[in-house]
Amino acid sequence: MITLGIDVGTTHTKVLALDTESHVTVALESAPTPVWRDEQGAAHRPRQVLETVLELMARVASTVPDASAVRALSVASVGEEVVLLGADGGPIGDAIAWYDPRGLAEAKSFLHGLGADLALTHRWPPDATFSLFKLLWLRRHAPDDLAAATTWTDLGDYVLHGLGGDLVMDWSHASRAGAFDIESRTWDPDTVTAAELDLDFPALVPGGTILGTLAGPSARRLGFPAELVLVSGGHDHLCAAYGAGVRSTAELFLSAGTSEAHLSLLDAPLQGPSARGVDQGCYVDDHTWYAHINIHSGHFFQQWRELLYQGVDEAAMYAELEASDAAGIDFSVTDDLRLGRLDAVPYDADRGAVMCAVLEGLARRSAGIIEHLEQAAGRPYESILVAGHPTRIALWRRLRQTAYGRPIERVLEPEVTAFGAAVMAAAAVEPASAAGLVAARHDAGREDGV
Repeated sequence: MITLGIDVGTTHTKVLALDTESHVTVALESAPTPVWRDEQGAAHRPRQVLETVLELMARVASTVPDASAVRALSVASVGEEVVLLGADGGPIGDAIAWYDPRGLAEAKSFLHGLGADLALTHRWPPDATFSLFKLLWLRRHAPDDLAAATTWTDLGDYVLHGLGGDLVMDWSHASRAGAFDIESRTWDPDTVTAAELDLDFPALVPGGTILGTLAGPSARRLGFPAELVLVSGGHDHLCAAYGAGVRSTAELFLSAGTSEAHLSLLDAPLQGPSARGVDQGCYVDDHTWYAHINIHSGHFFQQWRELLYQGVDEAAMYAELEASDAAGIDFSVTDDLRLGRLDAVPYDADRGAVMCAVLEGLARRSAGIIEHLEQAAGRPYESILVAGHPTRIALWRRLRQTAYGRPIERVLEPEVTAFGAAVMAAAAVEPASAAGLVAARHDAGREDGV
């Protein structure tokens, strides 16, 4: 059996084909995730995203040994985005990118106004980037789009719907919406009422739910069987954790990319003081919760790379950094995790020293986040599992291991998010075949002198 995992990411969209018997990736296609930028900010045009997925699926269909052996697919995607849908199920307007600042002002107004006394606001305070506040921005700045919409969903579930699946939202994306009760796994009626949105909220399902089969026109266009099963997926970082084999509360998983997600599993949501400063939500299974803190490490890193190493090959940059040190320079990230601060820069510091200081500062902030999550959970983690492009760099691993004061274990699968979605698809249609499907790991502290 072959399953497909689709990852609609911040910078790239990927389609991975996984042979569930050999545990081998038999095809992988990637393309930039289309982003529309104008004077208002960054957004995705849902139809363009769906078309990108279809094009990649067509390329995979021509690459896999036997397209008729593809049984199921699932989709992972970025979170906190809003796809408005009309009565015909088609998208209306653009989906504001998760990292775009639109909605931040509406979040502040809501959380200090109509939402201030809501039980949900006090139990699990929403982040200002959550979907609810993008909806409130649309009500103020794009009222015609909102008036034409009958419902909404996230980007990944829109793709599944566009392929022929039922219109839903999975629990992990709903957890990033700002109106979802993670304990009852339902929309919170008080929050929805306070938001004063004349819009239906989508049906909710756990990740791994069968939503239908590939629509006939898509099946004919792509060359896949029409009985290919569509399976609900989840938030990209959570699908990555699932693909890495995170099933225990004893592990912390760090997904490093454009953003850096620190997350661990919970048997029940945290309550009271221990929940402060921790995002919580439903995992991509049907019974577990997660604790999560995110930092935009990739944005900080890229900002300084463009300032100091623009046009320099990555390998050449890291070779220079290996010969440098931070020389007492301090780079720190503010408590709100949105601003970086550079301090104690000697007059003779070179660019390598400054860049090393940025990497060390991000490592220290990550270590502080891990300590915070351990305190919230009431126990230390037995292992730290890391995945993503930066983890392939020996310097990055050494700095992290030093900051954490313990070994780290690396996931070797480079596309662990898409891999995790493919595993979820397999688990939905043939659970026995998915039982041993976990991305390969490297033993802690045994590579490249780390």
